[in-house]
Amino acid sequence: MHKRSVVQKEKRKRGRPPKNKNISEKNLGRHTEEAGLGKFQKLPEAKAAVLADAPETSYFLLCNGQPVKNIKELADVMEVIEDQVFNHHVTPEKNDFAIWVKDIFKDIELAEKLAGVKDKKNMQLVLYKHIAHKLW
Repeated sequence: MHKRSVVQKEKRKRGRPPKNKNISEKNLGRHTEEAGLGKFQKLPEAKAAVLADAPETSYFLLCNGQPVKNIKELADVMEVIEDQVFNHHVTPEKNDFAIWVKDIFKDIELAEKLAGVKDKKNMQLVLYKHIAHKLW
């Protein structure tokens, strides 16, 4: 028996699945380039979801009229957003960003984390950590 097969069977006995190098991936053109991957490399679907744009009709429209297309853009916007705009969307009673992430991207884990955040810098940190975690 081939040595690799023996190792894989042993791992299965211990409850660990064998490594599968033939993971199906989806070619997502510009998202792979944004993620720093070459033009011809593919980004796995689960990783690309964090970089995917919302449908055009579901962009988050800030109260100043600026649209936000995806989670990464939301994190980037936290750097330059004015306090009054942020405070319009995040109050003790509501968090529009968390609601948008939950409803549009169906990312309940991130939405729950965002719901507890009440300032721009911490929100940006939570968003970037989430993105980094999903990409790695």
